[in-house]
Amino acid sequence: MGRYQPGQHDSFIKCDAPRCGASNAPEGSAEYDAECWRCGEPLGGKPEPGDEVTVDIVDEKADGTLVCKTEDGFVLFLEADIAAIEATVRVTTVDETYGEAELVEANP
Repeated sequence: MGRYQPGQHDSFIKCDAPRCGASNAPEGSAEYDAECWRCGEPLGGKPEPGDEVTVDIVDEKADGTLVCKTEDGFVLFLEADIAAIEATVRVTTVDETYGEAELVEANP
């Protein structure tokens, strides 16, 4: 278990261990494993509420909510009026496929 199955998942977590780079199933799915199936190193993934993470602001919804992605590709929604492409946020809630966050600091 833990291998990325093309056609079953929309996204995956890539192992960052040197000389590995295996694709693993996303967190929250039945196939997800907290460790890489190839090398055994722990994988990144979903942040926990209270975590402060740096995100890239990738889009804005029609209602003004900012769509952000963590380094691991997890989507967070941020209600803030900032003109930045990167920010430090505090995760407030986490669901299976997305989370919500509050602004800590806008990065230039």
